Amino acid sequence: MKKFKKLIPAVCMLLLATMLMGTTTYAWFSMNTQVTATNMQVRAVAEQGLLINEVGTGSDTNWDNEATAKQTASTDASKLYPASTNNGTTWYHAASKSANDSASATSSGNSNNLVAGYETLSGLTAITSMSKSASAGAEAKRETMGKAADAPAGYYVHYEYYLKSSGTEITLKNEAVGDQYVSIKSVSAKLPETQASEELNKAVRVGIRLNSAFYIYAPVSGFTATYFVGGTSSTTATAGTTATPTDLAKLPASNATNGAKVDVYIWFEGEDANCMTDNATATTLDDIKIDIVFSLDTKTA
Repeated sequence: MKKFKKLIPAVCMLLLATMLMGTTTYAWFSMNTQVTATNMQVRAVAEQGLLINEVGTGSDTNWDNEATAKQTASTDASKLYPASTNNGTTWYHAASKSANDSASATSSGNSNNLVAGYETLSGLTAITSMSKSASAGAEAKRETMGKAADAPAGYYVHYEYYLKSSGTEITLKNEAVGDQYVSIKSVSAKLPETQASEELNKAVRVGIRLNSAFYIYAPVSGFTATYFVGGTSSTTATAGTTATPTDLAKLPASNATNGAKVDVYIWFEGEDANCMTDNATATTLDDIKIDIVFSLDTKTA
């Protein structure tokens, strides 16, 4: 009887542990799992006072309020492994030891459930079959960045857009009343109804580099807001409906030689709790449309 009583706490602890495992979030796909983004479109919109183009050439006749990059066929679809970054410059990749092993990093270091810790990705190049050159008024430059050994899959897609003033050159500040500054007004994702509720979409990230600053957005609600990149750096993703003043210092005039470059990055964030092997069963993300809106704002009291 005494032995039986001693077993009760142990059984209770086992049940509790089982329940906790059932509610734990798991990040990172298991090894070799990838997602194919087909017919993906990224549209950048410039509001009043701004002009945007797919190329930076000042004399080009296609400076207007919209620039687009799109995949026109399944042959140039982007196949992506999950990746992680907090600055758009250093990228990481990892793989869980088995399906649904917890792989989220902590502030104290790497997860213990990864095959070989976090790999710092280096030597990434544009995969030709999934990249496209810029065409003014029609197509922004698109590069799916990966390693030759992983082809035809990459880790993120990079786009280039260009901004300038619709009038004279503007020195941008956000300090005193009357200052003008460029904001990322919104970042939104439109998905087909059949995919709108899929968990994996919540791991989509949009990174925007203006000047030297890098802004991370999660356009699909339900995302993991704060997570650790590479086991060391805490990172926060911003909801796509949140307007963000940027640190762009100067907006070239409409007759300037070149516009100010905007770099846009799309990836599946491996540290998002929704980036699970189970969520990758439908490995094609079809017809996702991402809209980025830039605005020229004036600081008020």
